[in-house]
This record gives sequence, C-alpha cells and structure tokens, in this order.
Amino acid sequence: MTQEHNNNASGITVLVPAYNEEASIQKTVETIRAALQKMHAYEIIVINDGSSDKTGEIARGLGITLLEHEVNRGYGAALKLGMQHAAYDRILITDADGTYPLEDIPRLVEAAQTCDMAVGARTGKIVQVPLLRRPAKWMITKLSEYLSGRTIPDLNSGFRVFRKDTAMRFLSLYPDGFSFTTTITLSMLTNGYSVKFLPINYLKRVGKSSIHPIRDFINFTILIIRICAYFKPLNVFLPPAMFLVVAGVAKGALDYSRNGHLGLLGFALALTGVQMVFIALLADLIDRRMKL
Repeated sequence: MTQEHNNNASGITVLVPAYNEEASIQKTVETIRAALQKMHAYEIIVINDGSSDKTGEIARGLGITLLEHEVNRGYGAALKLGMQHAAYDRILITDADGTYPLEDIPRLVEAAQTCDMAVGARTGKIVQVPLLRRPAKWMITKLSEYLSGRTIPDLNSGFRVFRKDTAMRFLSLYPDGFSFTTTITLSMLTNGYSVKFLPINYLKRVGKSSIHPIRDFINFTILIIRICAYFKPLNVFLPPAMFLVVAGVAKGALDYSRNGHLGLLGFALALTGVQMVFIALLADLIDRRMKL
C-alpha cells in the first residue's frame, strides 16, 4: 500500500464507498493507484457498506485501508466514516462501479489546489446517464440553482475533491443516503466557498445500481429545500410570501370593486404572505448571527 503520512498538507485520501461491487472493486483500486503514482503521499480507503457479496473479501487483499459496516447503512454513512478516518487534508471521493474516469484524478487534484472543492461535472462528450433519470436530474438541478442563486453544472457528482476541514464543518447535515453529494454541494455554494466544476465523461456502471428513482427524487427535492432554507432562507420564503401578498391584494381589490368591501380570502392571503416575510427575515437574521 502506497501510504505516507509525513505531509498531510500535500497528501490526499481517496474514499471509495462500496456496496456489492465485487465485479469492479479491484480494477477501481488499481486504476486509482495508477492515477496517483506520481503523488508521494496518498492513501486509499475502501468502505465496505455491508456488502453481501465478495466485495470485502476482495478488498482485504488489495493492500488498502478497509473500513466496514456490518449492515448496509448507505452511501453517505460510508463517506462520513471514511472522512473521520482520513489522514490527509484533501479528500477525493469516487464510486467503485467504473462510471467515473479515474484517469482524470490528477486533473481534479490539481484544480482543487486553488479552490475549496473541485467537482467532476458529468458534462463531457460521453455521458451515459439512464434516460429515465435525466428529467428528474434536470428538475432537481434547476430547483437547486433557483434556491441557491448559483449555476450548478452537476449537483450530485460522486467524483470530487474537497478540503477535509471545510467538509467536516457540515458533518451533522450529511444524510446517510445518496444525498451526501447534493448536501455538500449546496452547503459549500451557499456559504461562500469556492467550487470549481470540471467537465468529465460518465460511463455505464458495472453491476446493478441501488438507486430508487422515485423515492430518491422525492428525498433529493425535500433535501434541497431544507438545505437552502437553512443557509439561504430568503430565497426559499420570500418568493411564495410575495406571491401570497400580491394574490391577497388582487383578490381584495376584486372583492371591493364588486361588493364594496374586502373579502375574507383576500385578507387571509395577504396576512399569510406578510407573516411569511417576517419568518424569512427572522430566519435570515438567525443565519447571519450564527456566521458571526
């Protein structure tokens, strides 16, 4: 195992969460080693997330650090465990299923030298994302961009490099499931950290995916709104609040022109909107206070 801990500032920890990836885990580790052969300080940590196949058995013979969950706890839980054991200040995460172009690791590591996080955005010439996932992915990305106020080429790429100390700041927010990458992206962007997106290819995975499209789409959407409400409350609350105020005023004006008095519905809509404005301002004040 090529693993040196003499220079934490210049080294890198590679985290590879794996769940039933016996067909690809060995090739993944070998390709990572080849990509990092010019780096004098690195470590590879495979997190076997309760696999029921031979993933753990194969990983034990690869000369890497192996962490294991007795039962499957989820992608995010595996990465959180790996982060807590990482020896270096820079962390690279990638999947074990052969989808990411691991030969691009040096390019990603180099880009991360001048920012807080470098993300491999799946916008290259070859992007083999299943057609059924593309509409949901597009909608989630557009919602994220609207709520965060930032352009996001790839919200939940699992191929990225980030600073350990920065990522650990948001440890309590990371979910145990696939939403880990979505959470760290939005947390970084909404807190003023520098994030670079580099176009990469994305290949067809080896083995069977454990993603559930409908369930995960709903979870992603709820998560995006929750994270943005946590860090950018005005972006979440003000638009619907202003809509309610305008709708209430319009309904009140219509009622007055027809009946000579304000209707209850118009009054209720406007009052609800005003209340939401004050909630937004209070949430924004709390957020700013916590950042002092």
